[in-house]
Amino acid sequence: MDTPTSNIIEINENDFNEKVIEASKSILLLVDFWAPWCGPCKQLTPLLEKVVKKTDNKVILAKINIDDNQQIAAQLRIQSIPAVFAFKNGQPVDTFQGVIPEKKIIEFIEKSLGEKLTRDHSSFYQSVQALISENEFAQALELLETFIAENPEEFQSMGLYLDCLSHLQKYNEADDFCRSLSKDALSNNYIKSSLQKLEIRKKSSDAPSLENLIKEFKNDPKNLEALCNLADKYFAENMLDEAFELLLNNYRNNKEEIKKKILEFFEALGNDNVKTQEYRKKFSSIMFS
Repeated sequence: MDTPTSNIIEINENDFNEKVIEASKSILLLVDFWAPWCGPCKQLTPLLEKVVKKTDNKVILAKINIDDNQQIAAQLRIQSIPAVFAFKNGQPVDTFQGVIPEKKIIEFIEKSLGEKLTRDHSSFYQSVQALISENEFAQALELLETFIAENPEEFQSMGLYLDCLSHLQKYNEADDFCRSLSKDALSNNYIKSSLQKLEIRKKSSDAPSLENLIKEFKNDPKNLEALCNLADKYFAENMLDEAFELLLNNYRNNKEEIKKKILEFFEALGNDNVKTQEYRKKFSSIMFS
């Protein structure tokens, strides 16, 4: 039997035994029964393909049009479509009908496969975050480059990669990397957060030095533009406590504009960031005091 060159194939009644029954003795087969006129099939099949593509070739998706292959559908007593069967060791081991969410598809596959599809990368991310916290951005960048090449769907790593590029002021490289990202990646919260940080750092890179911005603000502490420029500079240089304390200490002088700046920083850092959580509490206590 030939080894499939892709883990998404189309089959028919003539090769069902070879490409499903026999093949399932060495790999999990998902058989997607569909028809061209079936609206729900058009919703489910792309989800199946998306999930199967991420299984590191542990699963094959075999698509079969029931209009042209009614005998197989009758043998499996399929009464409605879409219908998906999991074949393992030459036998159907599980099935579902209708459209289900991506998360449920993953659970269905994991149950039939007997293992998790997603890998635990927590130790890797801890190592990278430790390097970033020590301002070892170049070293973190090197680790992330290798990791992303091996895990192209790990959006968190892409966000950290952008963070390192922006810290190193490699803005052209960051822009090139952004242009290479898919729509799914660009809509991911990790990457959206990193893009906001990138824009703040880009803007701050054209501003005067931190020392000059501090002098400018001290000379005119009611100057909102001077305050925001200084806050951006603190943020860009990863001096987050200084950035937030500056804004909170001056909140009552210009509540609406400073609130916008604080929320901008929260969004750029992300809700899970410890500084976001710490200063969100402080900001709430000031707002409602």
